[in-house]
Amino acid sequence: MRFLLPSCLALSALVLAGCSRHVVVARPAPDAIVVNGSRAAPRSVRVPPGHYPPPGQCRLWYAGRPPGHQPPPVPCERLRGRVAGSGAFILFNGVAWDADYDWRSHQRRKPGSVPVIIVELTSSP
Repeated sequence: MRFLLPSCLALSALVLAGCSRHVVVARPAPDAIVVNGSRAAPRSVRVPPGHYPPPGQCRLWYAGRPPGHQPPPVPCERLRGRVAGSGAFILFNGVAWDADYDWRSHQRRKPGSVPVIIVELTSSP
């Protein structure tokens, strides 16, 4: 009995130590994944509450720029031809859309998943 108790404790400690190990796998950020020359996933950005435009309007948002230095909301149509390749996000209906992502292809793969105005604004002329 004296021999059995220390062995059980040692075995329990070994099992618990094995369970507490964590394996960390480094993965590239979604904006770093490139397939056939374009990103496989859109970037994301955190926009503070209260900075999204009113319904029916759009606002360009540049990551790393303070909220007070962002462009004001405008009617979405005013952004035509000024968005693609800008490095910005389009704030529309409570969502930040990556202006450099290929939303047209995304829409073809998942019909109805992207507002028409976002597809139009982010497509090259």
